[in-house]
Amino acid sequence: MPDVKRILVGVDLLQAVQSGETRFSAPLEQAIKQAIWLGGKARAELTFFAAVELSAAEIQPLGDDPADIERRIEALGQSVLQELVDRAAKDGVAAKSQLTTGKGWVEITREVVRGGHDLAIVGTRGMGAIGRMLFGSTAMKLLQNCPCPVWVTRPDARPAPTNLLVASDFSEVSDSALRLAMRLAALAGANVHLLHVFNSPFARLSDAGLIEANLEETYHARDLKHAQRRLEEQLQRVSGGQPHARVKQEVVQGVGSPDAYILEFIKAHEIDLLVMGTMARGGIPGVFIGNTAERLVHQAGCSLLAVKPADFKCPI
Repeated sequence: MPDVKRILVGVDLLQAVQSGETRFSAPLEQAIKQAIWLGGKARAELTFFAAVELSAAEIQPLGDDPADIERRIEALGQSVLQELVDRAAKDGVAAKSQLTTGKGWVEITREVVRGGHDLAIVGTRGMGAIGRMLFGSTAMKLLQNCPCPVWVTRPDARPAPTNLLVASDFSEVSDSALRLAMRLAALAGANVHLLHVFNSPFARLSDAGLIEANLEETYHARDLKHAQRRLEEQLQRVSGGQPHARVKQEVVQGVGSPDAYILEFIKAHEIDLLVMGTMARGGIPGVFIGNTAERLVHQAGCSLLAVKPADFKCPI
């Protein structure tokens, strides 16, 4: 199972300073808590990272001396990041900080590549009225472009995940997602649900009266057994044949897109973290993920951990 030894935590300074005081927004606070928890469990080093992007038009109202304004912004940013380093240190977690200028997602991605980080953690903008995740542009761009796994935390998540879900299509990248989920579950003492949704065309044919019901049942039993066997083979392959008592295998039959079944599973099993593999389209650098994952990004009412395939081409 993979080691997570270098974790980058994206800090949006606009969500960190309010009314002249350092107060973190709920999404950012959750990302910080999650990172410090994981850093302690995995004995990993944290990098609290922030990028400041202010145009000349945005700087002008703040005063007549742009250089002085930039110095004040830098001092404030450094102060906020140092508070986080000190906070991690109180929990025995090694941490450092870095402040730079530029567009947030670009600079985070550059730092991930430059620093060889194993994981990036960022917060959402919050939850919508119907329980959907509200992703800021930085989180979405990182999900699309950052080469390492990206963990986007929801504001009201538990300090440590209890139930993880890996939605598998038996691909190599879903192997990677399962491997990482099992590593996190081992650290958290959590359960992993390994789910595969399979489509049976014979169910639609039976509903349309084109084949007899008993024949559909025969095909269904065959397809179900085949999917269960492949899921067990995937688990054995990823675990190296080691015991995996905390992993529960689930195969359900779906009709059409698996989205609805995955979302239903998340709700029914109180999933804290959805771990899913992504897929670049046609080898184009920085182009997002498979259709199911792309649709689930906004609809899943839990935190999200996206894992890129080995051949992902980072555009930065």
